[in-house]
Amino acid sequence: MRLITSETARFRFEINRVMFITTVKKGLYSVRWAVLSAFVLGLVGCQKEEIKVYTAPKDVAAPAAMAAQEPELSPHEHRAVPQVTYTLPKGWKVTGPGRMSVVDFDIVGDDGKQAGVSVTQLGNLQGKDALLVNMFRVNLGMKELSDEEAAKELKPVSLGTETGKLFEISGKRDAESASGTNSQSQVVSVVTVFVHHPDGTWFYRLAGDPTLVEQQKPVFLEFLKSVQIKETKETPATEPEKVAGNFNWNVPKSWKTEAAGQMQVARFAVSGKDNSKAEVFVSVFPSDTGGALANVNRWRRQLGLEETDENQLAKLVSPLDESNPQSILVDMTNQGRRMIGAIMPRNGQYWFYKLLGDAEVVSSEKENFVAFAKSNP
Repeated sequence: MRLITSETARFRFEINRVMFITTVKKGLYSVRWAVLSAFVLGLVGCQKEEIKVYTAPKDVAAPAAMAAQEPELSPHEHRAVPQVTYTLPKGWKVTGPGRMSVVDFDIVGDDGKQAGVSVTQLGNLQGKDALLVNMFRVNLGMKELSDEEAAKELKPVSLGTETGKLFEISGKRDAESASGTNSQSQVVSVVTVFVHHPDGTWFYRLAGDPTLVEQQKPVFLEFLKSVQIKETKETPATEPEKVAGNFNWNVPKSWKTEAAGQMQVARFAVSGKDNSKAEVFVSVFPSDTGGALANVNRWRRQLGLEETDENQLAKLVSPLDESNPQSILVDMTNQGRRMIGAIMPRNGQYWFYKLLGDAEVVSSEKENFVAFAKSNP
């Protein structure tokens, strides 16, 4: 055990949120946040006693209780966040926001090699550039640099109308096989750009197969030039009713319209007996964001359930609307939490609906939810 100051604890908390674990799962490169480490530091940081620093094992899954309480795709959905606009490069696929990121992209090369790009906003880390560089380096098994050496690694780069700082690293990470066991190490390249704002530090990261990352670096730099961030303020919960009123869907009278979060077009709160609660989220994407299996597994992870496979998928889903065979409906429960998810293709777009909350209220609202999802917006 060692002691760290409260200032260091806060910094370690933010850095551990941006620390990533690069793995190869079923042949796909992915970037996953080390949320468990941040969660532990966040808890102990609230205590007045000495702070214990724990190192979480790599690839530890979030406990079921934590996952079951996860309300939605990302923490951004429950607070107003800056709106990010950009020009989407050819060949990049938007995969939606992650648990910590505002938006993620997948990139697949002609030879099947893969990489990913993420955009993330964290707390203000200004003045911590050297420590930030070293935390990324250590995560890939590289030696730490002095402050002077770290400063030399940072290069200026155009980022919208401002200038950010770029650094590149390459190292090895243990690969994960389809069965979930570690196999041989994989070499990974990472290009990170960050810029400090008064309300937080923004990170833009390209990571994956070294050859593909090198090929995509010029595209990534052009993408950064197109990025624009528009600051937003908290929106009163009553104001979005005007937005919902622009739709023609059938909203149950008992549902309360709330401020839509990042990547959402609508959000509703639902109350039941004995203070039971649930929420309804609606999002629209230009694609199915990976297909039925990927979406069902994402929802299962949010409830703390194990992932399923193609063989079991047919037993778990049913058509939301018989007249639209591409639509799906899935119903899942775990530890008193229940989620009903639906996907409805409409006019070249994919509408995602989700009812999530206490099992009792979700059960009582299922009929309303299905009718709502089937109604034409």
